[in-house]
Amino acid sequence: MPLNDLLSELGIMPLRAIAFQSLLLMVAIVLEAMVLRQQLRLGYRTSMQYAATLNLLATSLGWVAFLAAEAVLPLALRSQIISYVLFNRFYANSWTDVLPVVVVVVAIAAFFFTYWIKLQGLLWLLQLLGQKPIDTTPEAIEVSRRQRYQRARRVQVEEQRSDSPRALAVLQANALSFTAILVLLLLVNQTGVVGW
Repeated sequence: MPLNDLLSELGIMPLRAIAFQSLLLMVAIVLEAMVLRQQLRLGYRTSMQYAATLNLLATSLGWVAFLAAEAVLPLALRSQIISYVLFNRFYANSWTDVLPVVVVVVAIAAFFFTYWIKLQGLLWLLQLLGQKPIDTTPEAIEVSRRQRYQRARRVQVEEQRSDSPRALAVLQANALSFTAILVLLLLVNQTGVVGW
């Protein structure tokens, strides 16, 4: 199949949006790796791997949520989204007046959704890598009810202590990457960089 036929079959591809998303993803990974390394005392390679994994997970789930929500939006709002993704501008229609409020609300929701996804992803990743061993020995199963209760309370307090620095580190990393992305988006919109 010739290249022209392939491109005509693909239709309109938002290549600028894909390239810019990749750039923003790389910036977020680097910044979040720095925060994870400092806050969780990880090595350079480990913090970069954790940041890349968490950001790819959050980005993938974010795009899935965006595409699912976009399919049920009103046509006027869908045209605004498509025009912004493809052409970096909004058209004048019935949503023009409330669009800034919608963008701010969606950005705040995206921040907290991303934070939750990254925090859960970090906990799952640590469990998969064996950072939180589960005690399944026969002695642990056969202990008395009182000892199980005391141990459960002690483990719960220890988990709260160990999860708190992780949650704070993920929050700081997410806030730093969102701030950097916001600054980059504002610069792009002000200067017209990347041909937009």
